[in-house]
Amino acid sequence: MAKKQEFDLYTFVAGTAIEGGAPFPLQCNCGATVTIMPPFQEDSVICPACESSIRILVVEGDPGYIIGRDSDGQPRLLPVQGSSAKPPELLSEPEREGILKKVKEQIELHEKKHGKSK
Repeated sequence: MAKKQEFDLYTFVAGTAIEGGAPFPLQCNCGATVTIMPPFQEDSVICPACESSIRILVVEGDPGYIIGRDSDGQPRLLPVQGSSAKPPELLSEPEREGILKKVKEQIELHEKKHGKSK
């Protein structure tokens, strides 16, 4: 049985960046950049600076962010690399808060209807 690969980091990449056929920069948490060259064939890369293995998760379309949760369960906006849309760090505070407020409302509605998820 093949050994399951372990990754140090995970990142989300816009599907349109992959399909576009042009190179794009993938930012590591250490600040270094890995240039992703077409044709996209790998599901992970190694950072040339810190040598972290980074698992690439492709998200359909071109979103600037997706919704995730912090370790305490609170919703959070996670950046999608390679996207032409505005990333969460460039949203104004009111924009970010408005999005997160809507997400929290949706979570509360879901929990009322289906019970709290684990």
